[in-house]
Amino acid sequence: MTQNQPRLLFGYARVSTDDQRLDPQIDALLKYGVERDRILTDQASGKSTAGRPGFRNAMKAMRPGAVLVVWKLDQLGRNLSELIQTADLLRERGAQLVSLTEKIDTESASGKLMYHMIGMFAQFERDMISERTRAGLAARKARGKTLGRKALLVPGSDTWTEVVGLIREGLSFVQIADRIGGVSKSTLYNNADNLRAEAAALDVAGIDPNSSNKGAE
Repeated sequence: MTQNQPRLLFGYARVSTDDQRLDPQIDALLKYGVERDRILTDQASGKSTAGRPGFRNAMKAMRPGAVLVVWKLDQLGRNLSELIQTADLLRERGAQLVSLTEKIDTESASGKLMYHMIGMFAQFERDMISERTRAGLAARKARGKTLGRKALLVPGSDTWTEVVGLIREGLSFVQIADRIGGVSKSTLYNNADNLRAEAAALDVAGIDPNSSNKGAE
């Protein structure tokens, strides 16, 4: 940590079960220099970011000059897609990221390179989703299949936006499939990483699920 340029540090700590303790993570964040009243925590959180108010509040505080300090990178997401989406959002907001276990600091030369790579991966993932969507629709059309409601689970569609909103409300894929006609559980599971990543990105961005905004850029 640079002593002559104090940074606005925010810490985030999370445990996924009731029998785990937050104390070791909090102690590490305090030792790094994060003030106790700027450490946000979640305990026994749910599968969606709707069950992580501490995480949402930490992300809302991110702005140029702010630093999010975590014990491990997996605090940022439950899978690689969510981690990339969240780290890329930090980058876009001009905030920095420090992971104590992996010894990552995005203000360092290697950390800046990691941020650059994350931005590339995030764009690559968005491009891949778009390409798979176009290829899938073209294949269905070539086979003479009607592009009906089942084909509407594509990024940016009304059905996709509705599913993402229900994920943010904490509904399971089984519950979502029951609520939305024409969308099967297998279709939801096949798109699980992308759906959950977009839901996580919208949550940390603080976008109202009832707004007219559709999807994440």
